[in-house]
Amino acid sequence: MSTNIRPEGAPVPHAPADGGTGTVRDPERIPHRGRKLFAAASPLWADNNEGSILTTLAPIIISELGLAASALGLLTSVSKFISIFFGPFWAWAARKTNRKGVLVWTTVAVALLTAAAGLAQNFAQLLIVWSFTAVFIASSLPIVSEITADLFDEKSRGKANGNTYGILALVGSLLGPLIGQLANVPNGWRIGFFASGVVGLLVATWVAIGFKDPGVGATEPALRDLTAAERNAHARLTWKKVGQLIRIPSFALMLGQRLLSGHLLISTFGILFLVNTYGFRTATAAVVTLPFGLGYLAGTFFGGLITDVLNRRRPNSGRVMVLQVAQFAFGFIAILGTQFSWGSIGIFAVFWALMGLCQGINPGVNRPIVMAVVPPELRGAAFALMLSVFEALAFVIYNLAAGFLADAIGLQNVFLWIPGILMLVNGVYVTLLYRTYPRDVAKLAAQLEEVRTGSLAAQAGDAHGPS
Repeated sequence: MSTNIRPEGAPVPHAPADGGTGTVRDPERIPHRGRKLFAAASPLWADNNEGSILTTLAPIIISELGLAASALGLLTSVSKFISIFFGPFWAWAARKTNRKGVLVWTTVAVALLTAAAGLAQNFAQLLIVWSFTAVFIASSLPIVSEITADLFDEKSRGKANGNTYGILALVGSLLGPLIGQLANVPNGWRIGFFASGVVGLLVATWVAIGFKDPGVGATEPALRDLTAAERNAHARLTWKKVGQLIRIPSFALMLGQRLLSGHLLISTFGILFLVNTYGFRTATAAVVTLPFGLGYLAGTFFGGLITDVLNRRRPNSGRVMVLQVAQFAFGFIAILGTQFSWGSIGIFAVFWALMGLCQGINPGVNRPIVMAVVPPELRGAAFALMLSVFEALAFVIYNLAAGFLADAIGLQNVFLWIPGILMLVNGVYVTLLYRTYPRDVAKLAAQLEEVRTGSLAAQAGDAHGPS
């Protein structure tokens, strides 16, 4: 019986791009691709910075506005809930119009609305502004994820994704303790929102100046011989093509894996957890954001490198192995780091650093897994579905549950089940990918070869046809 699964250690098949000799030519390296990615990804930091002000200064905001702990769950969840609808919309709008233009103008809108959040006088006003901000925040994640695949080829996507999210986390973690000090300043949380708005406008300017779109499928070896116009013609997004996404087994499994992402709770409720459960002051608890960010940076950088190396050596299973180990490790560390009173904030900082390390591995492996099984023209829609819909849905469920359960059973029990036990379940679930992933990679390679063969045949027909 024949099979499409490659022997362990065999190279990923690509379409021959040399006229049929079977030798694969790598696509030309995109000029200044690192700088272009840094510019394109900078709106992600602006979005994260706005969220970090809310989560880091949550105890102060809750106190000043007279709110319950469940208010934080509602505020953090509403933005993700809105992204469920608007993430796919922005991915569609970017493909229909201009990816760069969408990034620039949505970043401007986020900046202005973030500053407006600092003017809120009560919970209702803050919730309304936060909801409108979320509409535009939803644009950057799916668009940037798709652009990354068009700037970096299969061999370096793990490193590219890892470095992107690592740098974002590093900047955020360095600012985290500074943001925490705003708790000691009258109306400090308002100042934080105003400052974040100014930074957002600078980021929008940087995207407009520093990013040039390489085009869809620019780094696919099988499409190397096609012109940009031919790639764009093939990349037209239709509802029929979008419907194909859920029929890709590995992608469908990745959607389920995102629903089990209990580690998302650490970044939103982590500071409030340390304050309410172990009695730290807000400024003291905010110290853990730095080691968490440094751990996240290490996870993204080394995780991306390890992922690329293992993918070359074990193309059928290397990426899946990295993803699974990261989930198991996070679950065990979360249980140890949150269920015992370690006394010193320094010890908690060590556990936060280790959790950051494990969480940081994810962008450098889950994005490349999706890129390896989803056709180039569907990647924007795929990331919108995975990150803006399913991950956001998980975020909404766990943050709302944490907010309300915190008042009922305490945050310590919440942290046992969601970042702890649920992440162990996540690790078991990833086992299913070992069977589907190699088949889906081989299938995509065959599809891209068909596209290339058909386009080259059409070119030959035009060249030899009647004049």
